Amino acid sequence: MRRRHLPGVLRIENRSYPRPWSLGIFLSEISLGESRQYFVAVLGSKVIGYCGMMIILDECHITNIAVDGSYGSKGVAKRLLLNAFEVAQGLSIKDMTLEVRASNQIAQRLYFKFGFEPVGIRKNYYAESNEDAVIMWCYDIASEENSRRREKVRAELKDFRRDSTAEESSEGSVDLDVEESIEAQSGESDE
Repeated sequence: MRRRHLPGVLRIENRSYPRPWSLGIFLSEISLGESRQYFVAVLGSKVIGYCGMMIILDECHITNIAVDGSYGSKGVAKRLLLNAFEVAQGLSIKDMTLEVRASNQIAQRLYFKFGFEPVGIRKNYYAESNEDAVIMWCYDIASEENSRRREKVRAELKDFRRDSTAEESSEGSVDLDVEESIEAQSGESDE
């Protein structure tokens, strides 16, 4: 994720969450270097999804993941999660965790496909609604079983261009732009 992606990320963030992160929070997160990994899904030049991870020793916490509602059910979240696992494995991460709203059964089913399992509840975690969060973990992400799960998800993905409208197709397939967050803040060109 680069600074140039933030307007698109904020557009999705504001539509996805009752208490969205601000520009300042995203800038702070991507300035934290190797302990944070943020990436975007881009169609043409449009940000259609993003995912963030916080690295703590050999564990990874998925801080946020969201997809533009216009591109729901097109495999964007699956692609983002596949990318998150690839990045995590490249960093020798052993286990991954996340929290998800107790009411968000669609997301929970998606996470289950990747090997995440519910391990606990954070009561009233989401302050704006006093909704509980389900704590999910995927242990030993490099295991044969978890690798098979991801390959199964990858095999289920269709060519995005065939599933999109003609206008979307002309822009190309989903391109996950993976850039280390520290590069976006190091004073280098943001292009």
